[in-house]
Amino acid sequence: MKNNVVRYGCTWGECPDDLAIEFSMIRKGGTRKLPSGKVVGNGLAFHFKRAIEILWPEIVWHKWVHLFIDNYLTHRTMVVIGPASSGKTCTAAFTVLLDYYVFPSQTTIIVCSTTKERLEDRIFGEIKHFHKLAKECRVWIPGHLIEGRQRIITSGSDDVEEGRDFRNGLVGVPCMRGGSYEGLGSFAGLKNKRMRLVGDELSILPRIFVDAFSNLDKNPDFKGIGMGNPKDTLDALGVMAEPAAHLGGWDGGIDQQPVTKVWETRRPDGVALQLVGSDSPNLDGKLGIPLLTQEQIDRDVAFYGKESLWYTMMNQGMMPRGQGAKRVITRQMCLKFHAMEEPLWANSKRTWIAFLDAAYSSVGGDRCVFGVLSFGEESKPLVENGQLNAAGLVNQPPPDSVKRLILALHETMVVPITDQIKNMPEDQIVQFVMNQCSQRNIAPENFFFDSGMRTSLVQSFSRLWSNQVQSIDCGGKPSERNVSHDINIPAREYYSKRITELWYTVRKTIESGQFRGMTEDVMQEMCLREWGTVMGNKIEVEPKAKMKLKSGRSPDLGDALAIGVEGAVQRGFIVRRLKSDRAAAVTPDDRWKFEARAKSKKFWKAGELTPD
Repeated sequence: MKNNVVRYGCTWGECPDDLAIEFSMIRKGGTRKLPSGKVVGNGLAFHFKRAIEILWPEIVWHKWVHLFIDNYLTHRTMVVIGPASSGKTCTAAFTVLLDYYVFPSQTTIIVCSTTKERLEDRIFGEIKHFHKLAKECRVWIPGHLIEGRQRIITSGSDDVEEGRDFRNGLVGVPCMRGGSYEGLGSFAGLKNKRMRLVGDELSILPRIFVDAFSNLDKNPDFKGIGMGNPKDTLDALGVMAEPAAHLGGWDGGIDQQPVTKVWETRRPDGVALQLVGSDSPNLDGKLGIPLLTQEQIDRDVAFYGKESLWYTMMNQGMMPRGQGAKRVITRQMCLKFHAMEEPLWANSKRTWIAFLDAAYSSVGGDRCVFGVLSFGEESKPLVENGQLNAAGLVNQPPPDSVKRLILALHETMVVPITDQIKNMPEDQIVQFVMNQCSQRNIAPENFFFDSGMRTSLVQSFSRLWSNQVQSIDCGGKPSERNVSHDINIPAREYYSKRITELWYTVRKTIESGQFRGMTEDVMQEMCLREWGTVMGNKIEVEPKAKMKLKSGRSPDLGDALAIGVEGAVQRGFIVRRLKSDRAAAVTPDDRWKFEARAKSKKFWKAGELTPD
């Protein structure tokens, strides 16, 4: 009589392979239901980790390895941010490799890094190392390595090259060649029953890399891993790891306690793992593996200091603070001042504004965006008994006759433009705007659009609709209006361009608690744009081309909204931030700062050496 082996409550026959048993349990999801109805097995995580122990007994187990595998098995996407030498790449390599071994005939794994050389140095080099060890442990392990093509495929054999099927297996893909980003275009439509995507060094890749996750996520069984040292909330790693909306995003969702933590990301069924250097399982260096130690951290602190970006990225592995400091708009700002809430109107008397940021002929991939907003009196009082009101502002109760104006965004839409010979793009835009405004009874004089560099569009509006439409040159000079009720300086002395003034008008409307109806897509786009200072110490939002290169997105929705808010201001909307009695008693005059700066500049210039 054969001595059948019983393990995990199941009979496996005579002399079964331990690894084959674990593979079988993994394929069943970690448990099996016997004919008697009894469920046996120790769960997916247990059997997955046990298979790793059998194949690679040299692996040292610690809390970060367990955390990585547990979340990989239970979520669709996982982002791992952490310091250097935190084992992210190594753990990802043997995790996805085992995932492939269990289902070799229906799994495609795409592994990405910046260049082909970096693939060899990091993630794909680790995969090759563990694959060779696995082959030595079990000769029947699937996968044939093709060094020159950075592939491990299921089909064929190591010594036969023709007629092989490359669809099942692992492939290394460099995302940059010659200094430019190429992306995953050739793999965009790839289909398989099980798809996996691993992105290493995501903090170096542009924001557009996130689109690859979205594309491959269309496959029924998909898992994605993104890894890197945190650098910026707007790079690919920062976007993928952003805390979910109900957590407040990067602006308010995650505490800065230096401990390992996991949070839900904005991506459905996604999590982020934060591995913090000062919480390393190897601080005493006794694990015997190249995992971050306290000695290494101390050396960097002595050289760079704890306040340096290097220490935050490479030693702590935490997203640098103040990431929203250079953003014109932030998510936290919108949440704090209730910009995303629905408006509560005092009556039906409102002024309606239509707006357009024009683009056509597929210029730079920009969208032609049309939108509608309105402003009127808010039903809520400015304050309730001198306490905080809905906008988070404080003041003494005003006279009953004073009502505060609020502005609400109602909708934005992309104008469809086709390549019609008989109907020019400009005429198509005008016809679309006319129809939309007619449906809403919006007069031509309450329609505002960017006329800069588009004289043909101005002519089309005058010819087909009305010469009462309102054009705004977003690339022109700022206005003569004061920056705000708080800053008594002309906008032309404060901002470098008109578009900067328009964006900051949106910001001040939000900060005053007068904005409602902000949508998720508009808010996300506006939060991507940064500001800086240029000649004369004037504020300037970053150029559209720079933002597109950095984030993979043009600020068309934000530009359109900025035009609409300017239209509301021109039609009587007043942006007024309430002040306390003490602040209201003093009228600020910031002109002295500019005069002092001008005198200082003149003084230093007088002392400069000049050639004869």
